[in-house]
Amino acid sequence: MKPGGPAAAVYTLCAMSLGVGVFVLPIVFKDLGTISGALGITFFAVWGYWMQVVLIEVAESYAPRIFSYEDLVERTLGKFGKLILALFMAVTTLLGNAAHMKTVVTLLHDLLEWYITGTYGKVEMDTTKELILYIGLLSVAFVFSTGNRIGALRYVSTISVTVVLLTCAWCTGECIFWYMLHLKKSEFRPLLPGSNHSNPNGTILYSTDWESYAADLPAIAFAFSGTFCLFPVYREIHDKSLPNMKKVIGRSTFICAAGYMIVSLFGIWTFGKDIDVNPTTGKPASNYLYVFPPDHYVVTLLCFGIVIVITLLYAVINFPFLASMEKLMDFLPGVTQDTVWHHGQWFRIIATFLGMVVIVFINIQFKNLLSLFGFCGGWGISFVVYFIPSLVALSASRRQLKKPFWYQMLLVLSALAVLVMAGGFTYSTFHPKNGNRTNLTDDFGPNF
Repeated sequence: MKPGGPAAAVYTLCAMSLGVGVFVLPIVFKDLGTISGALGITFFAVWGYWMQVVLIEVAESYAPRIFSYEDLVERTLGKFGKLILALFMAVTTLLGNAAHMKTVVTLLHDLLEWYITGTYGKVEMDTTKELILYIGLLSVAFVFSTGNRIGALRYVSTISVTVVLLTCAWCTGECIFWYMLHLKKSEFRPLLPGSNHSNPNGTILYSTDWESYAADLPAIAFAFSGTFCLFPVYREIHDKSLPNMKKVIGRSTFICAAGYMIVSLFGIWTFGKDIDVNPTTGKPASNYLYVFPPDHYVVTLLCFGIVIVITLLYAVINFPFLASMEKLMDFLPGVTQDTVWHHGQWFRIIATFLGMVVIVFINIQFKNLLSLFGFCGGWGISFVVYFIPSLVALSASRRQLKKPFWYQMLLVLSALAVLVMAGGFTYSTFHPKNGNRTNLTDDFGPNF
């Protein structure tokens, strides 16, 4: 792909969104229903596309153009807006790494169990074992996470996306060619809510439980994070016109949404309500990959690959975390432009170490992987991708863009929707109904 061309731009935006979160989306489809899950992906895709377009539109309205998300927020929302952005960027990257590490630690534990015993899911991962695995994996990540040159890790993101895409393609292929066509296994007989159907394993079309939506929709929000690399793409692309950027953003959004739909729908059509059940033990599994037995060796090898590349990807995500922490330190009393203590190597080492400690603490509390992705989506990504862009566009709409009143009200609703989603997720998580698997408080806290 030619640097600065539209294909490279589309790839970069897609690579920012595509990650291991795709393997919890089929579980979202189980909880919400196939129609509600598909509509949820469509909704967040359209919302994310709109927010990215309005950011470029606002950046283009200034002379000279603004090529930095931080500069745009400061220009439209002032110093306070810059502080809020730095805060949520730090929270989002920290929670994103937490969700990734939770995924790979769980995978690694079960892969090691299978490698040694020939089975998996029967040996419980208590807190002591979990801590040992975190110390091992984070020690590897720490070696690469404190440098000041992200160029040294320029291939990690590409390799990570490649492994995730290969895993998605292989799993979907197995669903179609092995399970559906060869074994004649299919659960594509959806049920309406509350109906008595002869297919007890079939999934519903849509859920009528609002707590399921409150708990699971933030996990879909996690899946669209192209905003994090939107402005680097905007700086590097040759054709910076708004119509061209709309095409680039639209294509990347469509590719991600289509990929999520394909993986989730074929997974749920193949396995039905067993999409998150470990076939060896019959117990709930943390993600979609567990429905494939370990003797499906390609999937097993790809899982080993995911453990390796996601561990290394920690360092890539840690770079914006450190940058956000440095910006937050700038707001401390007594810190001036001449203050340099928070820009040195020791600060990066201490901040990285403390970030890892926080991640281990969070992950030990969150036993449910889907809830952790929802936590990151509801209280992290949503504010960076939807809430702050809404405020930026609202400020510009009243000034240089001169947008109509109804458009401004739509932006207000966009910002309020993020607050409602974050609040709804928090309520449904810590006030769950009995037997609601999505929530985490029935299995919350360390287990020694």
